[in-house]
Amino acid sequence: MQLDSYAAKGKMTILYHLLRGRLQLDETIAERVFACTSCGLCDVACGYNQSEAIHEMKAVLCKQGVAPPEGYRKISTSTRESGNPYSANSAEGDTVLQSLSESKLSSADYTLFLGCTQIYRESEEIDSLLKILRAAGVSFRIPNEQICCGSPAYRVGDEFQAFEQAKRITTLFESMQSDKILVSCAGCYRMFSNDFKLLMNDESRFKTTHTIELLQELIKQKRLKISPLNATITYHDPCHLGRHSGLYDAPRQVLSSIPGVRLVEMEWNRKFAKCCGAGGGFRAGKVEDSIAIAANRVQEAKATEASILATACPFCLRNLRDGAASIDSKIKIESVESILAKLVL
Repeated sequence: MQLDSYAAKGKMTILYHLLRGRLQLDETIAERVFACTSCGLCDVACGYNQSEAIHEMKAVLCKQGVAPPEGYRKISTSTRESGNPYSANSAEGDTVLQSLSESKLSSADYTLFLGCTQIYRESEEIDSLLKILRAAGVSFRIPNEQICCGSPAYRVGDEFQAFEQAKRITTLFESMQSDKILVSCAGCYRMFSNDFKLLMNDESRFKTTHTIELLQELIKQKRLKISPLNATITYHDPCHLGRHSGLYDAPRQVLSSIPGVRLVEMEWNRKFAKCCGAGGGFRAGKVEDSIAIAANRVQEAKATEASILATACPFCLRNLRDGAASIDSKIKIESVESILAKLVL
């Protein structure tokens, strides 16, 4: 197979020949199909839902027992055995949650769901988020049990494990009598808002809000006092939050509301935004290529002459920082929440 088979067009060609019996599923095809970040840019460029077809190919490969490359397999294995895609001790995640005073509340307006990347890789993001919510007087509580939303397993085609995670999450929220869920991970947001409906074969039983949407409302309601920041900021749209969920304006409005901030756009933005390179299991399966994609995005941010590259997903945050480090870039890479948390009075 040629290099073209790694592109969306090539994957569609593979699918065409598979459907006509001219190709058989094997590990060579799996290697091509799984080389995808699930970013969805191919859908925008072409006008057809190629990303869904690619996902279905991943799912069929998993169901047929054709092993994906090792890094991708590890995501499913880790989620099944450790309860998270990082092979971290789930008891440590439970301890983090139980150490927060909001985990002891019996009722609140929102249930704040903290994702695996926040808990196991970017824990300082939790501090920033809680500082803002507490300052604004938001009524929220936190589950005392850490459960992966299932998005990483789902993106690598393991719909069975994703379904198991969806059942556990639904049971948890029902036991807490939660119907308003607050998340700050783009992957968790897409999973709860869109994919649970497909996995559970019914409408979601709870409403999911991304923290960036809530921050937008809190600022409109003047519930946050924000000190000035003299900085030029550019914003990276997470694929799960932007292209797949349509949330483009809220993060930009939050950043623009900070006194002194000048918001500039990268050449590729909103529905045309380039991926950070981490999604779809790609970071686990092809880490060097994943970081190279992130470095490319950082270079695009540098071209705007912004001093800060902001995003609204902890997984994007992590990969963009690794991309910046790989090219020795000095641009600051921060979440919208961490920027705001430093300025909240």
